Amino acid sequence: MIPELRELTATHPLHEPLHALLLLALYRSGRQAEVLSVYTGLRATLISEQGLEPGTTIRELHQRILTTDPALDPAA
Repeated sequence: MIPELRELTATHPLHEPLHALLLLALYRSGRQAEVLSVYTGLRATLISEQGLEPGTTIRELHQRILTTDPALDPAA
C-alpha cells in the first residue's frame, strides 16, 4: 500500500487525507523516520504553495505518531 500512497501523494501534493493515510501506513510499518520526512515535506509544500500550515486533522495525527499513541496500533 505504501508505494501506491506515495504515488498518489506525489500526484496530489496538497491532498492532506492522502498524506494522512501514508503517515499512518508508514508508522504502522515501523518507518517513523519516513513519517517525519513526509510530514515535513507536506508542511513545506502547503506553506510555499498556499501560505497555510497543515490542517488540524493531520497535525493531530502527526502529534499522535510522535507520542506513539497506542490507539494507532493496527490491533486498536
